[in-house]
Amino acid sequence: MSERLRKRWARMSAAALSQIRRLGQAMRPSQIRNVAHVVRLPRFRFRQSWLRWTAVVAGIAVIAVGIVLAIRYMQTPAVLLDDNAPLSPYDALYRVSGTPPSGPRTGLWIEIPDLHVALPIVEGDGSDNIPKWEALHFPGTAEPGAPGNSYLYAHGIRGMFGELLKAKVGEEVDLRDYTTHTHMTFHISRVVGLIKYNDVSWIYEASSTPLLTLQTCVGADFKSDRWVVQAS
Repeated sequence: MSERLRKRWARMSAAALSQIRRLGQAMRPSQIRNVAHVVRLPRFRFRQSWLRWTAVVAGIAVIAVGIVLAIRYMQTPAVLLDDNAPLSPYDALYRVSGTPPSGPRTGLWIEIPDLHVALPIVEGDGSDNIPKWEALHFPGTAEPGAPGNSYLYAHGIRGMFGELLKAKVGEEVDLRDYTTHTHMTFHISRVVGLIKYNDVSWIYEASSTPLLTLQTCVGADFKSDRWVVQAS
């Protein structure tokens, strides 16, 4: 090849390489975006699939927990429909025959019309000595109807506080003093449900307004769970 042709070929090669370089520089951002899009797409699809399966598993877990809680905290339909069926193991073991004492009412009573509960309120001593057909006021808690948390407890027997197992939010709870002829109306604001027998946090719960915390027994054993309902 002559010297002139060699120089001409070198100039053409340099010009072609320069053109390719400029073309590559012009196209590289678009190419990078396209390549990135192609590369990220499977990863995005993988993440989308992973999130979908995570949501499904979480949904199944929530349903399972709901079923467990329903079995643990709700009563059976037989209890709700049959007025003679025991409300709980405690009711089955300690149920009393007959009807509550009749006669003129005096002093302060707690009445829950929807649950057919009407019991006189008597000062308790915090012991296990709980008379039947009475609701005891736990010493040291607020007086019933006064600002603060008033803790009342009674036997978990049908006709007494055993009926609290059927309590629903919004149901009326009345404090009636048949001696002074005063009356306060509360409504069930929370069905706490089962608590441990030694859980005293509900006794000492603070409240700036009148609050009734009602407790009863559920199991036949002393160390079995308790049932708590609150009205405000």
